[in-house]
Amino acid sequence: MAFTPILYFELGVAALLAVGILWTRIEYGLFLYAFALGFPDVALPVGDAINIRIDDILILVFLVRSILWSAPALSENQKNIFKWQAIFFTLCILSIAVEFTLGNPPGAYEPVKMAGCAVIFLALPRLLQSERRFKFFLCGLMCGGVALVLQIRMHLGDNASVNIANFQELKSAATFSTWNPNTMGQAAMLFVFGAGLGAILFSKSSASKMVWTGLAIGFALVPALVFVRGTTLSIVVGIAMYLILSRRWKWVLAFAAVCICALLLIHARQPELMEDATSVNLSTGEGLSHRFDRWSMAFQAIESEPIIGQGFGQELPYLLLIGSEGRAHDAYLAVWLELGVGGLLLFLTVIFQFARSGLVLFRSIRFHSYGAIILALILTLCLDSIGLPTLYWEKLPTIALSVALAVVGLCERDVSEDDLKEIQWNNFESFAPRA
Repeated sequence: MAFTPILYFELGVAALLAVGILWTRIEYGLFLYAFALGFPDVALPVGDAINIRIDDILILVFLVRSILWSAPALSENQKNIFKWQAIFFTLCILSIAVEFTLGNPPGAYEPVKMAGCAVIFLALPRLLQSERRFKFFLCGLMCGGVALVLQIRMHLGDNASVNIANFQELKSAATFSTWNPNTMGQAAMLFVFGAGLGAILFSKSSASKMVWTGLAIGFALVPALVFVRGTTLSIVVGIAMYLILSRRWKWVLAFAAVCICALLLIHARQPELMEDATSVNLSTGEGLSHRFDRWSMAFQAIESEPIIGQGFGQELPYLLLIGSEGRAHDAYLAVWLELGVGGLLLFLTVIFQFARSGLVLFRSIRFHSYGAIILALILTLCLDSIGLPTLYWEKLPTIALSVALAVVGLCERDVSEDDLKEIQWNNFESFAPRA
């Protein structure tokens, strides 16, 4: 097809109309953004391991809109989280500046990934500040999650004729060209969290609760069925914690039954892969995908510069230099290795602020469920970070944290508005004429 000036003009007009609609009706843009997360291979490669997707373009539009369009004031806990996240981001930028000065800059991938996560964190919570927008976003997220599951099933169907020797090959067969297998686990955590929020927001009927709960359990089973083991365990612990905090004891038993049935199903269909995946020796690290060796090399790298670190983005180059097979596969060790002990303390402080905000909501009778699900999310992400760089500038976990931050603001603003109405009503009663 020839690109004529008229065609360029028509494409430009269409793009402007699309931006105009998304700008004025932001809930449609949020639906599209969440839906696009379910199509990771719809991407434009730019440089080494960098891909531009539809959601990346939309988040830039959201950022501009959040700057130019007035948004509700941030709540106190939101301000604390933004403050500490900004301090951590500034430390990473300063580290990059020092590396450039010393002539040893990081590769392009790490700074670009960090910048993308910072944009998500800055724009998304400021837009998700109404129940209507939240519902559009969650519906788009569920549609994207279902699309992702169908694509994983198609990948496994296309590779059915291939002789899969172990569970690692099965993970690779199920994943996407622009993702690694562990990213599927991160996506599952985001979709399970979104389904849990949907069960709370759309809990007008028992049927609605069943649908959203079924979606949550279905997404939770995805990493288990493709043997993403660490993330599966993290999700199971997170869901169990949410049910216990919510005192839904019948659901605890039902979830335990689902987990047992899933294990029996996997064992019946793929007994060799199941045995391979569950053969783990905690004393030697055998069966843990060489995690012990990676962690040992990471500690060796930390010992050389425990205070100031090796510099942002230097984890992989330095570990390869000293003989490691790759990254540390641990968010806490990665932060310590790159940014030193101060960076690790800042990193833990940011996580603590999220947990603290969830605890504040959990103690409120009205927002008890929201607090419970945020605490469950933080526990899930923290557990997964032991074996992966989950919380260290990773896109999908950052989206989950941004949604949690928006929930905090939405709940606390509702409390403030109710308090204001109560004060106004009390003042009206004080000035009302007495009979």
